[in-house]
Amino acid sequence: MDEKGVREPELPNELARQMRQWRQANPKATLTEIEEAVEAELAELRRQLVQEMVQEEAGAKPEVPDCPQCGQAMVKNGRRKRKLQTKEGQTVQLERQQWRCLACGTTLFPPG
Repeated sequence: MDEKGVREPELPNELARQMRQWRQANPKATLTEIEEAVEAELAELRRQLVQEMVQEEAGAKPEVPDCPQCGQAMVKNGRRKRKLQTKEGQTVQLERQQWRCLACGTTLFPPG
């Protein structure tokens, strides 16, 4: 924490350490190769952050939805995993509550 009590992010420090190790292992890398290595690490960091943030939201106590077909209250129908593509083309795996309508059989997997 800094003097204002704000927690310093650890991820940039870890990323910088990894990139220094990569640079030591690749001392003759060109500027383009360095840029590509940095971009690859940033893309992975971005994917991890997005997945963590979405999972945190999904872990909150869900409100019981109404069926979009018949309007009846839905019931829990287990948790399901879903793979989504980010705008950068990376795969993020989410686990969400699936819902089922006992009246008409419709299932619902909340968007994410």
